[in-house]
Amino acid sequence: MNKQVIVMIFGCLLCVGFVSAEEISPGWERSYRAGVTDCNGHYMGGSEMIHLVSHKGRLFAGNGYWQDSRNVCYGGKSSEGWAQVLRLDKPGGPWVVDLEMGPCHMRAQILKSVTFTTDSNGKPFKAPVNLLLACENTFKANQTETTMYTRDDETGKWVTSTVFTGPRLADIEDQSVRAMCVHRDQVTAVEQIFVSLGKLGVFSGVYDPSLPGNVRWASRSESGPVEIRPMAIINSGDDLFFSAGRNVYRRNDGVSPSYTVVQDMSDIYPDVAVQPMGGIRGLSSIPSPGGKGNSLIFVMAEGNRSRGAIYRLDPTGDGRYTRTREVYLDELMSRYLSGNPVYTILAAYNNFQPVLDPATKECVHLIGFESWISGHRFPLWGENKEGGFYAGGMYAIRDKNGTYRLKEINGRCTPSSPPLVATRCFAMSPFPEPPGGALYFGGHDGNQKPSHNMAWVFSTSVTNALQVDQVDTN
Repeated sequence: MNKQVIVMIFGCLLCVGFVSAEEISPGWERSYRAGVTDCNGHYMGGSEMIHLVSHKGRLFAGNGYWQDSRNVCYGGKSSEGWAQVLRLDKPGGPWVVDLEMGPCHMRAQILKSVTFTTDSNGKPFKAPVNLLLACENTFKANQTETTMYTRDDETGKWVTSTVFTGPRLADIEDQSVRAMCVHRDQVTAVEQIFVSLGKLGVFSGVYDPSLPGNVRWASRSESGPVEIRPMAIINSGDDLFFSAGRNVYRRNDGVSPSYTVVQDMSDIYPDVAVQPMGGIRGLSSIPSPGGKGNSLIFVMAEGNRSRGAIYRLDPTGDGRYTRTREVYLDELMSRYLSGNPVYTILAAYNNFQPVLDPATKECVHLIGFESWISGHRFPLWGENKEGGFYAGGMYAIRDKNGTYRLKEINGRCTPSSPPLVATRCFAMSPFPEPPGGALYFGGHDGNQKPSHNMAWVFSTSVTNALQVDQVDTN
């Protein structure tokens, strides 16, 4: 693919920060590059871009400073290098810092736009209440506190509130906040918000405008402890599901709710529970084959040699599911790299992103991933003598028939391309952009390696995002 070199200068005249020349493919725009100062004098950095969220006509991004030298854990100052929420008000415009989470907040673990339509008694509101929420943990010597940030969209200010305070577990990942969802109980008609607090399981709350943050949280986990931190909470049809380790759980609604394991992957993956990053990732709901009901789909990460296996669960009508493995992403990636061996895939950091294809008018799904490959035939990041992480930003495109194609952000990676490494998040543009819309992509993964100012956001039209110049890889 032909490329052009563009010197990117971000911000307005008051902004400080120069972005050096880098190879940008036609049709792609580098929307955010870490390491500049916004128009209000706030430093914008980050090792990773973890979330992208469209909310009330603006685009918000949540970053993290894991493995970033600006953070005190890696040699920086104690007052700097902590998680931020950034804001973009128009396409091609400058990003600004919307929220500084402050000391001891390493990542914006959750950033989500949620909507309530009923009060805590199930009475419908005259108009839905739409909130932008962020969550993160603060760890002390023997204690952890989960903090929620709620944005006041009229003032632009964020209000803090406490979700949970309790003893600190052995591993900080054991209490990480990775998922959030609003669900209406089909028995009580009450809408509740659910959030995962690592191995403590899933906690619930209800909308309460009298409280800071507008949510009243239960003091105990509704699901009870789980073997590994949950990576997703979703609605599928009328039911709420969450995944943790090898299991998919369904909530049994009612005054005294309970949870049922509807899928246990331990017959194939008996040792996943020991991997904090592992287990079921990206649990999402898709139309079932044949158009009847909803299926569940996810990626399985079994450990350091994960193949990126994608599984689909189809309902049988009696509360059970049939399991189908659709594809191994490592095989697709190896074919994409002309047969180069691929040893590890980590995929579906958040979800399978639904996108309407403007050409076919059908819904496809995007799955971001990273891959560790052998040899030195292709551009690498974090390399050693055996190989390294492929430096390009990869994602898979799944059509309604379960056929997969691969696409690369910013075109085929070259030694002059900015290293992207991992595609973590997607968001449909909130702005009136090209016909068919536009997509924003964000990512990087520190992978236990120095990652100063590696966070990135790229954008392109939906048409370009779905157009691939290779044959199907199935």
